[in-house]
Amino acid sequence: MNTTLSLKDVRIIEYGSMICVPYCSKMLADLGAEVIKIEKPIDGDMARRRAPFANDVPGKERSGFFIYINSNKIGVTLNLEKATGQEIFRKLIKDADVLIEDTAPGTLAKLGIGYKQLKEINPKLVMVSVTPFGQTGLYKNFKGSDLIGFEMGGIGYCTPRWAGTTEQEPLRVTQMADFFTAMAAATATMSALHVQREKGIGQYVDVSQLEAMVRLNPQNMFYWPYEHTSETRASQSAFGPQQFFRCKDGWCFVHAEEPHHWKRFLEIMGNPGWAEIDLFQKSTGRAEHWDSLKPLIEEWAMQHTKMEIFEMAKGKIPLAPSNTIDEVMNSRQLKERKFFVEIDHPVAGKYTYPGAPHKFAKSEWSIRSPAPLLGQHNEEVYCRRLGYTREELVKLAEVGII
Repeated sequence: MNTTLSLKDVRIIEYGSMICVPYCSKMLADLGAEVIKIEKPIDGDMARRRAPFANDVPGKERSGFFIYINSNKIGVTLNLEKATGQEIFRKLIKDADVLIEDTAPGTLAKLGIGYKQLKEINPKLVMVSVTPFGQTGLYKNFKGSDLIGFEMGGIGYCTPRWAGTTEQEPLRVTQMADFFTAMAAATATMSALHVQREKGIGQYVDVSQLEAMVRLNPQNMFYWPYEHTSETRASQSAFGPQQFFRCKDGWCFVHAEEPHHWKRFLEIMGNPGWAEIDLFQKSTGRAEHWDSLKPLIEEWAMQHTKMEIFEMAKGKIPLAPSNTIDEVMNSRQLKERKFFVEIDHPVAGKYTYPGAPHKFAKSEWSIRSPAPLLGQHNEEVYCRRLGYTREELVKLAEVGII
């Protein structure tokens, strides 16, 4: 079946660092959009200095973190703080469909390249600004981070779930806020692109990481207006078991609150005698007395590995192993679906990375090129597209413009 790149006629300018903006544009680049990634001269994206590094040797072109998030992009360097850099930026914007950026509110406007100025050059431009708190409000000028977004958005208050006590400090889930904000920004970008293509108009899109994280916490958000209650780290399910239990080589999670699921779970465990205890006859009782039930289940589970338990349970009850990363990387299911992809970088070498969580019947998702070297496509973009000469390019480099 013939396939095509869904966004092959979309041109995006990316001006951002680390995760939120680069990962947003990566998702669009993987679907065929041309993404021109602008980095600051000399240092480039901060992600270039983020481990892991190929062969444990640090270097701007050796970061696995950077390589994954920036594949399928064209890379240029440009100093937007200088007038000549701003002039070049305007030329890039002239025929772009989208600008995705993460500068502090008002930063680009002060440089003469904010949305009001850029839409005069390109009325169809979609400009997406991704910031910790948005372009308005009391916190608009505050700096943020992944951890700040995670905690202020209310997710941290409930993490870890079922901790048993609110005295245990909240736990951080690594980079969830950054990656989820990137996904929210990509969704917003696609929506604005649709309007652009249908109506021929551009628009400004204001993405707030705080609001993206509040959106990720819907259960508490809709419980509060109705009941003025909120789950906490100590919250326990009223029905059970919905819990982790230890086994021979790690942990499994079981969700067997329904009577038929509980009956099947007992059958898997060989119908142990303790199943007749009155406290465990109802789902509410099993949840309330989990501290007593857990060691009885673990006595059986410690005789089996995660996969042995999973094989016994699959197709019968909701149960899953808590996989380590190496187990995920070697998953037979993911291998069969060809989820993982290899990216062969000219400096770092060939490594395996996550692929797409979707498969299209008539559209293509692919890794067509590795992440760019710092300034790799300066000549292609500035000379071949914008008409600068090589001599001019050398002078621009000498004065720190590119």
